[in-house]
Amino acid sequence: MLSSFAAAQQTTCTRILTMRDAQRCTASIPDKTPELLPDHVYSLPELIDLAENANPETRIAWAAARAQLERAGVERAAYLPVLAFAAQGSDVRAIVPFPQPIAPRGYVTVEQPIAKAQLELEYALLDFRRGARFDASRDAALASTLRLGRTHQQVAYNTATLFAKAQLENGRLEAAKTILHTAETLAENAQSQFDNGRTTLPDLQNAQAGVAEARFALVSAEGSAKKSRLALTEALGVEPTTDILLAAQHQFTPEDELAPKVDDLIHAAWKQRPDLLARADDLKSAQANIESAHAAYLPAVKLAATGGQTATWPSADWGQLGYANVSTWSAAVNLRWEIFNGARSHEVAAARAEARSASEEQRAQQDRVTREVWQAYVDLQTAFEQQRAAKAFLDSTQTSYDSSLEAYQYGVRSLVDVVQAERQLAQARLASVDAEAQLSLSAAALTFATGAGVQP
Repeated sequence: MLSSFAAAQQTTCTRILTMRDAQRCTASIPDKTPELLPDHVYSLPELIDLAENANPETRIAWAAARAQLERAGVERAAYLPVLAFAAQGSDVRAIVPFPQPIAPRGYVTVEQPIAKAQLELEYALLDFRRGARFDASRDAALASTLRLGRTHQQVAYNTATLFAKAQLENGRLEAAKTILHTAETLAENAQSQFDNGRTTLPDLQNAQAGVAEARFALVSAEGSAKKSRLALTEALGVEPTTDILLAAQHQFTPEDELAPKVDDLIHAAWKQRPDLLARADDLKSAQANIESAHAAYLPAVKLAATGGQTATWPSADWGQLGYANVSTWSAAVNLRWEIFNGARSHEVAAARAEARSASEEQRAQQDRVTREVWQAYVDLQTAFEQQRAAKAFLDSTQTSYDSSLEAYQYGVRSLVDVVQAERQLAQARLASVDAEAQLSLSAAALTFATGAGVQP
């Protein structure tokens, strides 16, 4: 039923369970914006693929997810040591007090140039916060990547909606052409009857007015079709144009009707909707922040070590000082434990409040998902009923028009009866086109609400 829409959705960013999944989802994005091919007839899956590569919203979400993933990498790097190379060149001239009579003036002036090059190592041996901080950043990265997946689905849904609307306007255009042809046929019959003296001039003029009305409707339909194609290309993220060829509209059949129960669709949405799964990861991230705030009460132990070469050649205005060029090193283990910090209790309280907020947001999102699935399900059921009713309406009005026209040709019905039947047939044609378009829109809405394709 929804295969054309679901088949084109990107699925790599909708099931994010690990950091590896997130990295695969955000691995790359096309550098160049794709362009429309002038003579190519585009199907819905092709347009969705084009939109996901060209639409700015997709690129913005990708950049946000990639940035959050890199921030998680920064937190994971806290488990690794920091190794740095440092070089120093300096010169100091200082006064050094010295007792007399060794130093006649009671001091000596010393100048000490130093050149030093060394490696510096820092390593956190014990840090209770880094694990919680990494968990929080990892869950935030997973949530951001899932939102990227939902953005893909949003772009796909918007494209499907505008595609259906463009198909609707194309269908109305074809219906307007058929209505004009029907009006012209009626006018030709009226002219023939008038020439044979079997109808009046007002009846002929009434038929000719119907042709003029149909031509006006055709011009309006042509303008609406062009504007719908313009809106579609703009949503794709390419240069807006009306020169795009679209594949024929999918015709739904009774076999396409809903088979899954609404409860099954709701539970599927709870398990599959990327935005709802992102809320769950937001809650995990907030809970990890609580652990991080509590861990601030615990001590931290760090190792600091240096090793390198130091050269100095000091001089003094009294006496002789020696030149040195030797290897130097240092090593220290530092323990830091904050016994009292007035901000700690506030940090814990703030983290708990954020976790409560994330929990309520998750619950509200789940309720919103349930409502959206219910609404889309009811809309789709209604659309199927409207399609059946529109088909019956079209069949009956076509039969009525054919009978009225034939009876008019034999002189047993008036032109007024034929015109009335013609107008009903025109309404039925437009109603049939609208019903097909509404069915496509409702099917896309249900797919979007569940977060995945619904199998018949």
